[in-house]
Amino acid sequence: MKRCSVWKILFPIGICTVEFLITALFLYPKARRGELLSVRRAAENLPGIFMQSAAVFLFPAALLILSALLLHKDFAQQMYMTLKGKWQRISACILISAISVITVYSLIVSEDKTAVLFSLFYYSVFIAFAEEFVCRDVCTWFLRDFRWPVRYLIPNICFALLHLFSAAGWGEITGAVILHFLTSDAAGFAVYGCLMQLLKEKSGTIWLPVLLHALMDYSVVLKY
Repeated sequence: MKRCSVWKILFPIGICTVEFLITALFLYPKARRGELLSVRRAAENLPGIFMQSAAVFLFPAALLILSALLLHKDFAQQMYMTLKGKWQRISACILISAISVITVYSLIVSEDKTAVLFSLFYYSVFIAFAEEFVCRDVCTWFLRDFRWPVRYLIPNICFALLHLFSAAGWGEITGAVILHFLTSDAAGFAVYGCLMQLLKEKSGTIWLPVLLHALMDYSVVLKY
């Protein structure tokens, strides 16, 4: 394998490693100390949960700014930031409508309106956009010249590994926990990531995966 090809593979792995370390060194210790703030209880400490989420979002935000600066006029096209085509726009409208229906319903039936509204922002921006942009946009950009097995498997296996702590319920990470995660949850996350990447490439836009991701995660407010 050519030396430049090795670097193109190492870049997305390095990016996901940074994301993993942020979780491992910032969120996980807070969870073990009982200091990790819950989105579901956002009303109890809205500034705190916002700052906690924003701190984790700093790295994806830095990648977004850096990508925009480096790619200049090609940024929107190469990062799939445009939304073109009739079916793409119709699909986006359907997803936005579904999110809106969930929001309105939850605001009616839930006593904690603050948690519902913050969850909308949290799952749409801090989770859906951040994860899709980093894993299915930036990481795949480095792998754009590779065949599909490399282009799909590397970023989405990394994406799966990023969910180790949340899949473990933020509890103690033991050998048994890691083994269970690798033999069960990880495959599901990797397949999910590959499907999101396929949707991005077939639709020509990152916004459909972002909206679908947001809808799936944000639907948890129905349990509030």
